[in-house]
Amino acid sequence: MASGALGAPQSARVQLILEDGSTYPTPGTLQFSDITVDPGTGSVGLRAVFPNPGGTLLPGLYVRARLDEGVATRGVLVPQAAVSRDPKGGATVYVVDPKGKAELRPIQADRTVGDKWLVSGGLRSGERIIVEGLQRVRPGAAVQPSTMVAAR
Repeated sequence: MASGALGAPQSARVQLILEDGSTYPTPGTLQFSDITVDPGTGSVGLRAVFPNPGGTLLPGLYVRARLDEGVATRGVLVPQAAVSRDPKGGATVYVVDPKGKAELRPIQADRTVGDKWLVSGGLRSGERIIVEGLQRVRPGAAVQPSTMVAAR
């Protein structure tokens, strides 16, 4: 976001989930994010501003926040199980080429999103990757692909 690649700084949309699990109806805006993570709790300090016309939000109210950091329009989500590391630490995946052969490909895996890697380079949308049986796959080996339905 700070580089301008995903959105303007301090413009992340924030959604609140209240104690009862309901969503606060009006989104807020991120104003500040601390750069350190509390090692005891794994939390990061944030400041967000929300309109509060009905007085629902009170001091000391426990809420959870969901931030929309931005959208990587050319990003591809890949299951973490499909990503391996080469001896230099670079991320790689096995891609099924048009001839049905396994091809080892370096990728740029920027960060995790849930149980997937956000890949910003090295893969194109629609390419088939090998997720299971990686211990038996070698570059150039014939592959019998099956379709995996991605859960969101």
